[in-house]
Amino acid sequence: MHGRALLSCFDDPFKVVRQAYENLEPGGFIEFQDALFPMHWIGEPVRESALYRWNELMAEGLKVLGRSWSNVVNYPRYFKDAGFENIVERRFYWPTSPWAKGNYFKTVAMYFLADMTSGLEGISMKVLMATDMTPPQIKTFCEEVKRDLADTNLHAYLTV
Repeated sequence: MHGRALLSCFDDPFKVVRQAYENLEPGGFIEFQDALFPMHWIGEPVRESALYRWNELMAEGLKVLGRSWSNVVNYPRYFKDAGFENIVERRFYWPTSPWAKGNYFKTVAMYFLADMTSGLEGISMKVLMATDMTPPQIKTFCEEVKRDLADTNLHAYLTV
């Protein structure tokens, strides 16, 4: 079983992991790939940026909705408590744009940037509406965030 970008999808993520364990055949496995939000910054965060505000507003909206962006840190415990064995946690760092040095990080950043810009509005709509933003405001704001995501002067990254 494979799950990706599930960080705030479930009311009870442990329940989902436990159900997966109960329904896998012996020798089966589960893999989750998720980002740990909020984003981190190299140096001081650019607080006046739309990207920084997006992270703050998303955290606020998720709190209103009773969801968490920090479930990722609990995944190893969820797997262990469900009964899984041989649990492996691997961490990767994904720059938000190709600001980072090296071909590997520039390539990862380009894929991440493409994913985020294509899915940003979908990720944001319900959550930001919980902060009393309207859909037109969210659409406009997402365009600002997309510009910031592509800005190589903003040195933000996600731990995945």
